[in-house]
Amino acid sequence: MTPMEMDEAPKPRRTISPLFILLAWILFTLGVFALGYPRVRQAVISSGVLQYARQGEDSPLLPSQVRTVQVAFITASGKQQLVSFQTERMGGSQYHDSYEALLGGPTREVLNLGLVSYIHPKTSLIGVTLSNKILFVDISKDFLDSLDIVKATEQMKTTALAFSQVKDLVILVEGEPLEQ
Repeated sequence: MTPMEMDEAPKPRRTISPLFILLAWILFTLGVFALGYPRVRQAVISSGVLQYARQGEDSPLLPSQVRTVQVAFITASGKQQLVSFQTERMGGSQYHDSYEALLGGPTREVLNLGLVSYIHPKTSLIGVTLSNKILFVDISKDFLDSLDIVKATEQMKTTALAFSQVKDLVILVEGEPLEQ
């Protein structure tokens, strides 16, 4: 080494200050937020999520969340009577919502009309399919515990035939045709 090289002090290495990195990250984040916020805000508003979130349990349902169904119940004299009422949409079709309403049992208004259901209250809907104007309704085996299976079956059939597109009903109990 030459004496001149020894006199030179090593040059300090430039390092990026952590404070500068933090400042750059904050500025970048603010820029992304400022550019993306209007689009995100508009998407959230148009999706209806805020309106749905503001809705309480006691709030009325939106028209798109309600469907009018016709369901058969039994009068005191034992005759079938169709009752129309609005219910919350639970499935993708009017058939599904009608059978959910039927299996849910009579509402207070229906009971006030003197109508009852003979379908066992624990019966649940497994599925509904319309094929060649025949409605296939698959229900749980609790249906077999109904007090009067004949009247319960009539309720199911009257509800199905209330639809103009339905010509017949096949009741399936957990996938197997109901023995009548």
